[in-house]
Amino acid sequence: MDKKVVEGFKRDFLAIKQKGFVPSTRTHDTGIGKTFEDLVGIHENNNYLADYKDELEIKSSRDLSESMVTLFTKSPSHPLKANSFIREHYGKPDSDFTAVKIVHSTVSATNFNTFENKWGFKINVSEQLGLISLIIKNLKTAEVNDSQIYFTFDDLKERVEKKCKHVAYVSAEPKKENGKEFFKFNKAVLLSGLTFQKFVDCVKKGLIVYDIRLGIYRSGKMKGKPHDHGSGFRVLKRNVDKVFDVQEL
Repeated sequence: MDKKVVEGFKRDFLAIKQKGFVPSTRTHDTGIGKTFEDLVGIHENNNYLADYKDELEIKSSRDLSESMVTLFTKSPSHPLKANSFIREHYGKPDSDFTAVKIVHSTVSATNFNTFENKWGFKINVSEQLGLISLIIKNLKTAEVNDSQIYFTFDDLKERVEKKCKHVAYVSAEPKKENGKEFFKFNKAVLLSGLTFQKFVDCVKKGLIVYDIRLGIYRSGKMKGKPHDHGSGFRVLKRNVDKVFDVQEL
């Protein structure tokens, strides 16, 4: 990566860090990332904003959060409208809107998980076929119910190379005052070194998982309607240094 990009990002991050607590520019979980990007965008004398978008994928999280780091969101390549297929065939009725099914499940390649004591989800990697498949079995009969939901290597390789080549990962301390959320950005690291082959190897080891997040809108005009909250490939924070080369700023 161009050293000017790194130095420009570092300079802008330190300027934002010195601001202390700043108001969130968006509500919900995406507020921290949007707030940071807005601050970078309006920072005076910032000559590297375009480079950030071209070379650095910015990711963020709240301090002390157990959330995973999202590498990228992606629905399966097959079948057509795969997320709707998963929702309808394997989802459970939402507690408030029972006509809509939801699925929240973190899936690993190392073992079958348990969803609603009915289904087990597991990832299978086939380098020979160039596929990462979502295997679903009936926990009562132990029979595989579905093995035709999959991602192609071609689709995933494009995402890995676009979204994971160079990542700036920032974290912040949150607080609320009078119902308004504020963030104090206090740490940033640069993540690199994730090739597609390493991505595949990390999926096999369970270091990278697939997180299914097929939920529902809880408010607003779309209240009660199905909502994909961003199903995608993620890594637990404690495993980040096993997936990436980490450089602290």
